[in-house]
Amino acid sequence: MTEASRGVRSVVRFRTADGEFAVDVDHAREVRTTVGMLPIPSPGPHVVGFLPHGEGTITVVAPLGAGRDRVLVLDPDGVPFGLHVVDVSGVVAVDEATLQPPPAGQTGDLVSGVISGDGGVVLLVDARAVARTLLP
Repeated sequence: MTEASRGVRSVVRFRTADGEFAVDVDHAREVRTTVGMLPIPSPGPHVVGFLPHGEGTITVVAPLGAGRDRVLVLDPDGVPFGLHVVDVSGVVAVDEATLQPPPAGQTGDLVSGVISGDGGVVLLVDARAVARTLLP
């Protein structure tokens, strides 16, 4: 029996200055440093810069709080972008039965659920919602 058929989801756990978060591993591509990150003139909300990526560039955002020297590259729908983070602690398995609804009070839909356990409270992030922060 696979993890998916047992109701287990794999997530990448990471931290920003504002807390502990996780995102579905299917949307994560790589972790890299901020070396070479450049500012964007007149940036949009949460945009902290851009990095060379393959043949082009990726925009780096920080809608979940300030990062430090790591970028978690996400690609939920074929358009990669970077999430500025303090660190990435790894991939963990989460029993979907333990997921709780997102906390009330957020103005957007960045957080799609709450993971509680021995490691404390971790907010599950919707990578597609983060990508939408890049839209004009």
